[in-house]
Amino acid sequence: MRSITLFAVAGLAALSLAACSDEHATQIKEGAKAAGSEIKQAAVDIKNDPDVKEAGTALKESTEEAAADAKVAAGEAVDKAKEAGAKAGQETKEAAADINADAKKAGADAKKNVHEATK
Repeated sequence: MRSITLFAVAGLAALSLAACSDEHATQIKEGAKAAGSEIKQAAVDIKNDPDVKEAGTALKESTEEAAADAKVAAGEAVDKAKEAGAKAGQETKEAAADINADAKKAGADAKKNVHEATK
Protein backbone atom coordinates (compact mmCIF):
# COMPACT_ATOMS: atom_id res chain seq x y z
CA MET A 1 0.00 0.00 0.00
CA ARG A 2 2.83 2.29 0.81
CA SER A 3 4.35 1.77 -2.64
CA ILE A 4 1.04 2.66 -4.29
CA THR A 5 0.88 5.84 -2.23
CA LEU A 6 4.48 6.60 -3.06
CA PHE A 7 3.81 6.09 -6.79
CA ALA A 8 0.70 8.25 -6.59
CA VAL A 9 2.58 11.06 -4.83
CA ALA A 10 5.46 10.77 -7.31
CA GLY A 11 2.97 10.86 -10.21
CA LEU A 12 1.26 13.96 -8.82
CA ALA A 13 4.62 15.65 -8.32
CA ALA A 14 5.58 14.89 -11.91
CA LEU A 15 2.29 16.28 -13.19
CA SER A 16 2.77 19.42 -11.09
CA LEU A 17 6.26 19.91 -12.50
CA ALA A 18 5.00 19.42 -16.05
CA ALA A 19 2.23 21.94 -15.47
CA CYS A 20 4.75 24.45 -14.07
CA SER A 21 7.05 23.86 -17.01
CA ASP A 22 4.23 24.47 -19.51
CA GLU A 23 3.11 27.57 -17.63
CA HIS A 24 6.69 28.81 -17.44
CA ALA A 25 7.22 28.16 -21.16
CA THR A 26 4.03 30.07 -21.97
CA GLN A 27 5.18 33.00 -19.85
CA ILE A 28 8.56 33.05 -21.59
CA LYS A 29 6.90 32.89 -25.01
CA GLU A 30 4.54 35.76 -24.16
CA GLY A 31 7.43 37.78 -22.72
CA ALA A 32 9.45 37.26 -25.88
CA LYS A 33 6.52 38.37 -28.05
CA ALA A 34 6.04 41.48 -25.93
CA ALA A 35 9.75 42.33 -26.08
CA GLY A 36 9.77 41.83 -29.86
CA SER A 37 6.76 44.10 -30.21
CA GLU A 38 8.42 46.77 -28.05
CA ILE A 39 11.62 46.58 -30.08
CA LYS A 40 9.65 46.87 -33.32
CA GLN A 41 7.79 49.92 -31.98
CA ALA A 42 11.06 51.51 -30.83
CA ALA A 43 12.51 51.04 -34.32
CA VAL A 44 9.44 52.68 -35.86
CA ASP A 45 9.69 55.55 -33.38
CA ILE A 46 13.37 56.08 -34.23
CA LYS A 47 12.64 55.90 -37.96
CA ASN A 48 9.91 58.54 -37.64
CA ASP A 49 11.86 60.80 -35.26
CA PRO A 50 12.31 64.21 -36.94
CA ASP A 51 15.77 64.64 -35.40
CA VAL A 52 16.92 61.33 -36.86
CA LYS A 53 15.49 62.26 -40.27
CA GLU A 54 17.20 65.66 -40.09
CA ALA A 55 20.51 64.04 -39.17
CA GLY A 56 20.15 61.63 -42.10
CA THR A 57 19.43 64.49 -44.48
CA ALA A 58 22.40 66.48 -43.15
CA LEU A 59 24.67 63.46 -43.57
CA LYS A 60 23.47 62.92 -47.13
CA GLU A 61 24.00 66.59 -48.01
CA SER A 62 27.47 66.71 -46.49
CA THR A 63 28.41 63.54 -48.36
CA GLU A 64 27.21 65.05 -51.64
CA GLU A 65 29.15 68.27 -50.93
CA ALA A 66 32.30 66.31 -50.11
CA ALA A 67 31.94 64.30 -53.32
CA ALA A 68 31.49 67.49 -55.35
CA ASP A 69 34.56 69.05 -53.70
CA ALA A 70 36.58 65.92 -54.41
CA LYS A 71 35.47 65.98 -58.04
CA VAL A 72 36.52 69.64 -58.41
CA ALA A 73 39.87 68.94 -56.74
CA ALA A 74 40.46 65.95 -59.02
CA GLY A 75 39.63 68.08 -62.08
CA GLU A 76 42.09 70.76 -60.95
CA ALA A 77 44.77 68.13 -60.36
CA VAL A 78 44.22 66.74 -63.87
CA ASP A 79 44.45 70.25 -65.34
CA LYS A 80 47.69 70.94 -63.49
CA ALA A 81 49.11 67.60 -64.59
CA LYS A 82 48.23 68.42 -68.21
CA GLU A 83 49.87 71.85 -67.89
CA ALA A 84 52.99 70.30 -66.38
CA GLY A 85 53.05 67.68 -69.11
CA ALA A 86 52.69 70.31 -71.82
CA LYS A 87 55.44 72.43 -70.26
CA ALA A 88 57.71 69.39 -69.95
CA GLY A 89 56.94 68.50 -73.57
CA GLN A 90 57.82 72.00 -74.74
CA GLU A 91 61.04 72.00 -72.71
CA THR A 92 61.91 68.59 -74.16
CA LYS A 93 61.37 69.90 -77.70
CA GLU A 94 63.56 72.92 -77.00
CA ALA A 95 66.29 70.74 -75.50
CA ALA A 96 66.12 68.37 -78.47
CA ALA A 97 66.36 71.32 -80.87
CA ASP A 98 69.40 72.65 -78.99
CA ILE A 99 71.06 69.22 -79.05
CA ASN A 100 70.28 68.84 -82.74
CA ALA A 101 71.72 72.29 -83.51
CA ASP A 102 74.83 71.51 -81.44
CA ALA A 103 75.21 68.15 -83.22
CA LYS A 104 74.90 69.81 -86.63
CA LYS A 105 77.46 72.45 -85.65
CA ALA A 106 79.80 69.79 -84.30
CA GLY A 107 79.36 67.80 -87.53
CA ALA A 108 80.04 70.87 -89.66
CA ASP A 109 83.11 71.73 -87.57
CA ALA A 110 84.39 68.15 -87.85
CA LYS A 111 83.81 68.18 -91.62
CA LYS A 112 85.66 71.51 -91.89
CA ASN A 113 88.57 70.21 -89.79
CA VAL A 114 88.79 67.03 -91.86
CA HIS A 115 88.66 69.06 -95.07
CA GLU A 116 91.41 71.40 -93.89
CA ALA A 117 93.53 68.50 -92.64
CA THR A 118 93.32 66.74 -96.00
CA LYS A 119 94.39 69.79 -98.10
